[in-house]
Amino acid sequence: MTSKPKKWKELPNDISAAHHALVTAMREVRECSPRTQAEIAADAHQAPTTLSNHLNGGRVPGESLLRGFYEVIEKDATGPLPHTLDALLELRLDAQKRHCDCCSVGYPSADSPANAERPASTAVQKPPMRRALRLRRRARRRTFSVPQEQTRVPVPHAEGDRHPTEVAELTWSETQLVARYLADGQSRDADLLLWRAGVSYSAEEIVRAVASCHSAGLLDAAETILLNAAERSDRQAVLNITAALNDAGRHEDVKFLLTAAVR
Repeated sequence: MTSKPKKWKELPNDISAAHHALVTAMREVRECSPRTQAEIAADAHQAPTTLSNHLNGGRVPGESLLRGFYEVIEKDATGPLPHTLDALLELRLDAQKRHCDCCSVGYPSADSPANAERPASTAVQKPPMRRALRLRRRARRRTFSVPQEQTRVPVPHAEGDRHPTEVAELTWSETQLVARYLADGQSRDADLLLWRAGVSYSAEEIVRAVASCHSAGLLDAAETILLNAAERSDRQAVLNITAALNDAGRHEDVKFLLTAAVR
């Protein structure tokens, strides 16, 4: 891992959520190599400008270019990379899909087989927001024992599971982007960001993302993150997330996550 993280350019506002997620993941992988971008590009048999364009959201990379980039970083890394190659390839397929007629650069044609609808996960395929609403109702009817002695910050009943400091700040950088997608009716784009958070974030990152969504009034978004987290195949990861939420005093979120995990 590099000792000093690279300072990245801000991504264009007009790229899709899937493309945004792909570039973010590629940047996180690139941080695992101490070498310069030109050196990485040379070993991956790419022009430095091509790799730079991919890492700045200019164009969706081809599969061979993405594989070459990943294999070079994998050789440089001293530990496991933050994303698998399969995960990046899946994000690439989603990023290639056209979201409207104006999305022509870097996307396959409308009649291309690669353009067929394919959800990023089963969670996206089954309208997450609706599922979150059903699970919320089920969680309210279900009772779980939460060990209160482990709670570090008591939460008054009048405020539910929201801490006063969370109202004043949004601790998850994608909160405003999710809010904008939802306000513009781009629910699929919002779902992709929430899916990525739920399936790939660490326990601490999920606590921050969920708390930030609650602070912004995005209850459905917070619960969609938890819904995707509950569907992880790594059950220890689900337990770690549950413990982190409990330690943060987010007991309603703990109940929702457990309801989703055992349903």
